[in-house]
Amino acid sequence: MTEKVSNARWFGVALQSLIVLANYEGLCPSGKLAEKLDSKSVFLRKILTHLVKAGLIQAKEGKNGGYSLVKHPSEITLAEVYESMSAETFPKGFLDVESKECFLPDTIHALCELRTEMEGWILEGLQQKTLADLMKK
Repeated sequence: MTEKVSNARWFGVALQSLIVLANYEGLCPSGKLAEKLDSKSVFLRKILTHLVKAGLIQAKEGKNGGYSLVKHPSEITLAEVYESMSAETFPKGFLDVESKECFLPDTIHALCELRTEMEGWILEGLQQKTLADLMKK
């Protein structure tokens, strides 16, 4: 897994961006996307860069440029989106016990394993859902 570079907020904005793109006819300019999501364009472009690198969306630069989905929403799993964001699953410090002297080494190890297991559960659940599942009417 790549180094975690963002937080769960990025995952939420990425999902919302993909839903807007799925419902948008043609290329959606980043300014229009930011307007629809009530987000800052600079922040949104950082997220879109991750989605492009993951092969979930494509970008066309220039005056008539914008973003569009590469795949149908039913082919994009939420796990793909999550992994493209390298999102931190839990808030900073969640079950961070490595430096705590009040726990025995076995307890520290068990808590660290629990954190890893929980992330696995989340990814497993996200693998079961697609972008299309979020768009059902």
